[in-house]
Amino acid sequence: MADGASPQSTPLPQSTAVQPKTEGPADRLIAQTIQRIAHGPAFDAKVRQRVWVSGREILGVGTYEQAGQGTGQFNLQVTMLDGDGKHTLQQVSDGRLAWTREQIGEQISLRRVDVGRLDQWVNDSLASLFARGNPSADTAPLKPSVRVGGWTEMMDTISAEHDLTLQSGQLEGRDVWIVKGTLRDDVRAQRMKEWGRQDWPQLCPTQVVVLIARKDDPEASFGKGLPLRIEYWGDPVHTPKSDDAEQEPESAVANAHDSLTTENSRLVDEAPSRQRPSSQRMLNCPLISLIELYSLRPISPPPIGRFRFENQDLDVDFTNETDRYLSRYGIAITERQSRMLRR
Repeated sequence: MADGASPQSTPLPQSTAVQPKTEGPADRLIAQTIQRIAHGPAFDAKVRQRVWVSGREILGVGTYEQAGQGTGQFNLQVTMLDGDGKHTLQQVSDGRLAWTREQIGEQISLRRVDVGRLDQWVNDSLASLFARGNPSADTAPLKPSVRVGGWTEMMDTISAEHDLTLQSGQLEGRDVWIVKGTLRDDVRAQRMKEWGRQDWPQLCPTQVVVLIARKDDPEASFGKGLPLRIEYWGDPVHTPKSDDAEQEPESAVANAHDSLTTENSRLVDEAPSRQRPSSQRMLNCPLISLIELYSLRPISPPPIGRFRFENQDLDVDFTNETDRYLSRYGIAITERQSRMLRR
């Protein structure tokens, strides 16, 4: 579009917009969880992540702070140690700019989302649709900015990309909801096309299990409706039983999983009969990653300075991903807006 064109974003044709899937009880619970994180009271938590690669366990620890109240302000920091060095992940948003900084060894990558403009351009486009009387247009219950990064984006992605089922159970004596998801066939096919592959990567998750607190933690009187544990599983690994050496990596994963999620695994395997095929797959699937949130507690809303990104990597070019998030809403930006994102 020419420089003199209107700065308002333009909705894409309906056929190219993201099409929502049919929602069930599990999807509604995930939506409530996102709402609780984004609009609930401020809180912080400790984070622990375990990743299993070729029989090795990589441990990560970190912190998470969420301002809540619809501000979109959060700060997630995780450091992982794998014997070869320290890898770090930082995601931080002040409600105007959301930054992701990843460092693997000496390699540093920076990504940014202009969440303030994201809100403005999505709202402008949806408003123009309403003005034309388009009955299919609807505003999202949450601002787009609060769906970027952190646990809200993780929950949002899980719901969008997986067929979900819901059941209840316990985690270490605490009542939880258990949401189990299997990667949608259309998502899997699209990924394979994008990657140009005929086989699915072994370490790419295809199943997920999310445990959400049904009640507040008795000690902190807090935590109801927040995620406590997220497990990512891969496709089945078929190993010849006669070859003990080849079974070692799978056994290492299985033993680690048994010690961490024995009770949860039992509940997952008791899924309704209509989900039995995918449940059976879990028995032969490796646990790729386990994320735990613990020591959750309410806090006073921190000052905004706590959520501002201090860029100390001025020699590293950042990638602006705002247009990727706009595409979720079926919106194409103008050339002028595209230049604004490069500033």
